Amino acid sequence: MEMRWISKQEEAELPTFNSHEEAINYFEEKYGEKFVFEESAETDNGLCFFYRLITDEEAYIKGVTDLNATGNVGMEFKKSYQPIQIMEDGSIQIAH
Repeated sequence: MEMRWISKQEEAELPTFNSHEEAINYFEEKYGEKFVFEESAETDNGLCFFYRLITDEEAYIKGVTDLNATGNVGMEFKKSYQPIQIMEDGSIQIAH
């Protein structure tokens, strides 16, 4: 089943999160296993956690398989998930 990306309007209506934990609890409860951790990195503003909201599971799995096998990814893979960044303080940024 395909899922829609989070729209700018939906992003604007999200609650205010006070911590990374609060934010991931919200997204995990709402999206379950479609919300996956990618990596974290130190930034000037603190630790940033990168997640993917998988919107097309079939294309995502195929893309990960292709990436692991060949090192290449196609546009279908890049369109199969929506990147979400969550900072330690709970602030979020969603790619549109």
